[in-house]
Amino acid sequence: MAPISVTLEREDPPTGIVTLIGEHDAYSAARLENELALLLDGGIQIVLDLTDATFVDSQTLSVLLGARHDAESTALGFTLVLPRDRYTQVHRLLEMTGLAAAFAIFPSLQPAVAAARAGRSTGDRIRAA
Repeated sequence: MAPISVTLEREDPPTGIVTLIGEHDAYSAARLENELALLLDGGIQIVLDLTDATFVDSQTLSVLLGARHDAESTALGFTLVLPRDRYTQVHRLLEMTGLAAAFAIFPSLQPAVAAARAGRSTGDRIRAA
């Protein structure tokens, strides 16, 4: 199974940092969904670190979208870390699907954590008033 690491920063407000390493597909999507649901149910902001993710499939992307939607509906922060210095399959998938704007994406962990703590969960798309 592809590694999924969950750490909790207790600084107020608490923030869960979920790190995906390697390839993530239908096999790991259920575990990821469970980990994210536990954090959201606990009212924990989420930062999803994709720095070391080399592949995510459509099911994993669906889990991320669902969790982001749940975070947004409960006013919890949900951000992604996806460095700009190297182009991966994850970048490509988000660009090809047009979903990059659906997420608040940051190039490193510290700004992603700060944005999640501030309640940010969406990208730069224009939202209707």
